[in-house]
Amino acid sequence: MDSFTVERLDAGLQAGEFSSREIVTQAIARIGETDATLQAWVTLAPDRALAEADAADTRRAAGRRIGPLDGIPYACKDLIDTADVETTSSSKVLRHNVPSRDATVVQRLRAAGAVMLGKTNTHEFAFGILSPPTRNPWDAATARTPGGSSGGTAAAIAAQQVPFGLGTDTGGSIRIPAALCGITGLKATMGRVPKDGVAVLTWSMDHVGPMCWTAADAALVLNALAGHSDLDATTARKPVPDYAATLGRPIAGLRVGVAVGYFTTHYPDIAAAFDEAVAVLRQLGAATSEVRMPLSLDLTQETGAGLNAEASAWHGARLRRQADDYQPDVRGWLKQGELVLATDYINARRNRTRIGADMRDLFNEHRLDVLVTPTVPTTAAAFEQEEFVAPDGFREPVMVASLRGTWPFNLTGQPALTVPCGFDDQGLPVGLQIAGRPWDEAQVLRVGHQFQLTTDWHRRRPA
Repeated sequence: MDSFTVERLDAGLQAGEFSSREIVTQAIARIGETDATLQAWVTLAPDRALAEADAADTRRAAGRRIGPLDGIPYACKDLIDTADVETTSSSKVLRHNVPSRDATVVQRLRAAGAVMLGKTNTHEFAFGILSPPTRNPWDAATARTPGGSSGGTAAAIAAQQVPFGLGTDTGGSIRIPAALCGITGLKATMGRVPKDGVAVLTWSMDHVGPMCWTAADAALVLNALAGHSDLDATTARKPVPDYAATLGRPIAGLRVGVAVGYFTTHYPDIAAAFDEAVAVLRQLGAATSEVRMPLSLDLTQETGAGLNAEASAWHGARLRRQADDYQPDVRGWLKQGELVLATDYINARRNRTRIGADMRDLFNEHRLDVLVTPTVPTTAAAFEQEEFVAPDGFREPVMVASLRGTWPFNLTGQPALTVPCGFDDQGLPVGLQIAGRPWDEAQVLRVGHQFQLTTDWHRRRPA
């Protein structure tokens, strides 16, 4: 079932099988049918979307198609500014906030002809891994989390309400919900995609990136998003390749590290899905080898002091003025951040530097092209669940388990992609994470694409 991917919709538009207005109309209807249960959307902009769809149809009829995103609808995480459309970060704190300009990533998608359908739910200000009240489409009856903080975008795509969307990722907030909802999500290298016009969680770790069904679609969206912006001093002045151009190259001979140690899952179903995914890469000719992770990764959780402090710095004035408007969990994290000592913050930064250096050394020592891990060592939790207990008795808080596989690559700034690679015994999706060298998103996407040409996990859809 590839009918609702960017590639398939673009091909159908070019062939005249349907119009952009018909796609958008169908998407709006699908949201109406399913979102009372899923609650993925905060704000819809149907009039704006239909006007943009009509403009795309007019361009196409005149032979002026912009590119593969022209006329394709997408979901925009409510953390990202959209001109004349409410951007609330899913919080009472910013209710009725209507930006006067689009964030650069939204401007770039508009320039590519993409149709912004509305704003999707996020864990308030992206400070969490649940995204309530949005439910995971694979088990909506149980009120199971879609993951966070980009859970609304992930759920909307998994429910086939839209073919792609924008998420943000500070500790895994694109990859966690993508893995738990059975879709594909990419965090590019820190500095590859502008983040001006995006509410800050932490200045030093925030990323913006694509969420979709396939690595091929992620490449098309990244083509539109990537590149320096004068409005974001953290973006790099580096050439941006055509990420779609190299997807078709075989991966035979690539050196793939298979993470051992820190990223271990204690769940047999997830371990089996991961092992099977590694076997597929081996069948494709990749040279796989087990690689023991550096001990410095055990310091990952200790870098949380830096995250809390940076978040509290951005929220300081609002927190003092509107404390009661924050959700209790987010208010608690922000207040903790105000208590972080400068010495704790400096030590967190030192830990981060050490982790980055050790990961760089590991890639160089083993001459790795990519490293693969389970994206999340568990599947989706129920909203009220506080802890995971594995069959072997291993216990881990839901927050720690959710972030353990993804956060290290926010600390190092490396590109990391998650693709679906199986299901557990409850029918919940499992993700394979593919991490690469800095600025080598093309390699990561290529491995993901070749994996998806061989497997069909990304073609599965929730009932």
